[in-house]
Amino acid sequence: MPGALVAATLLSAVAWRVGALSADGAVAGAAVGFAVILTGGWSWAGLLLAFVVAGSLASRLPPAAGPPRRTTRQVLANGTVAALAALAHPAAWAAPGFAGAVAAAWADTWSSEFGTRYGGPPRRVVGLQPVDPGTSGGVTALGSAAGVAAAALCGLLAAAFGIAPVPSTAAAGVLGALADSLLGATVQAAFRCTRCGRRGETPRCACGARGELERGLRWLDNDAVNLLATAVGALAAVALHR
Repeated sequence: MPGALVAATLLSAVAWRVGALSADGAVAGAAVGFAVILTGGWSWAGLLLAFVVAGSLASRLPPAAGPPRRTTRQVLANGTVAALAALAHPAAWAAPGFAGAVAAAWADTWSSEFGTRYGGPPRRVVGLQPVDPGTSGGVTALGSAAGVAAAALCGLLAAAFGIAPVPSTAAAGVLGALADSLLGATVQAAFRCTRCGRRGETPRCACGARGELERGLRWLDNDAVNLLATAVGALAAVALHR
């Protein structure tokens, strides 16, 4: 147990030091990492670490002003389901569920990072209408391909680490990322500023005014959608693994 705690703390501290996590995000990351190392072991931690490193590297791709510091909410949105699956170890469903959750988070992250930077104008996944870059539920061909590649890579690593087979993990990652896009396009909260008319995902607009809810559920923000998407990935992996 002490070794797991020290390792999780050190890794989170490094992530904070290089700018990948905020201070509170580092604390949440240490908690998630500790749970995974303690119950799933070092191989499970290796898969989670691979996702964190790959996601951080993707966020640094040009053009970018700087890597975003992920907060507690963002860390928990992507890591809670994986940590819960790890805590269920050695239940038969725990390993595929863990791999599926990580694959979904990885696929969604790469899809967003590559699609926003290099994918060109996105289209709404439901109806295929053009939307502004960065709009929830917007997809591009390149971003989708990056998501599939991330899911496949996670599947290969999960198999190499002896956690779960490639096909179920990769398929679960793709399904989880698709669920993220569908939820983002349909029920995620979207607001329209009453002053400047700008659309956004939060009630507070960049101009300082508050926006009105245009569609979706007020409480369902991007972090909640990410959490649900990783749950879809975990459940899909368990179902496909049988």
